[in-house]
Amino acid sequence: MNDSAEGRDSKAPHWLQGRGLGPKINWSFGGDGDVTCVAYARETGDLFVADNTRSLYRLDRQGRIAGLTRLHQPILAMDWADDGSHGAVLTSEDVVIRFDRNLKSVHRIDLPEPCLAIAISPFGNHLALALADGDNLVYNERKRRITKYTTIRPLSFLDFCASEATIIGAAEHNLLCCHTLGGAELWQQKNWSTVGEMATTGDGDLIYLASFGHGIQTFDGDGATVGAYVLEGTVSRVGVSFEPQRLIAGSIEQN
Repeated sequence: MNDSAEGRDSKAPHWLQGRGLGPKINWSFGGDGDVTCVAYARETGDLFVADNTRSLYRLDRQGRIAGLTRLHQPILAMDWADDGSHGAVLTSEDVVIRFDRNLKSVHRIDLPEPCLAIAISPFGNHLALALADGDNLVYNERKRRITKYTTIRPLSFLDFCASEATIIGAAEHNLLCCHTLGGAELWQQKNWSTVGEMATTGDGDLIYLASFGHGIQTFDGDGATVGAYVLEGTVSRVGVSFEPQRLIAGSIEQN
């Protein structure tokens, strides 16, 4: 179901209601079940949505369904290239499936350990996977593993930098790091708070960690601490625009 902007104020969910100038609803979408994962292709404007009925949708800029496929297993996590060409979906704990823009399966990767995080490069050329044993694997578009590197803690969050061939990662606790595609460590930083989500700007110059009671911890592209945003509530989610003009956060209290 898609709704137009007409009457959007009366239909605004509670999390968009509050003090200040909030975002406006241009459209809304309702699938067959509760949404479990969302991935956005920044260049094409496509939005990829998974729900608990094992359905995977591609929505266009107007929120219309442009593609739909159904999987045999629940979708636990996913990421999509900025150009919309390819995405990767984690089904079960140790199986990753690569899809094209039309939601056709390209290939499947069976992993030796449970996967904690998944990220795909801006043009879909590389896929990074973080495993529960601390190993991190990078594959090319032909399913060939090109890199394996190990971190002192398993990474729960991964992100490719759009302007450099680097991968930024964060553990659930006590580690923020950056590596080259070849697996060489560029830097690492200790972070003493528990992390609920990581977001990076397009050029990787700013890194934001949703740090629960510590607010949003902010680091620069070299891992140095910039500061923190202290908000009402326990911050568990965070997102940022390509340029750092817009920052959005969600809390456990749903503020």
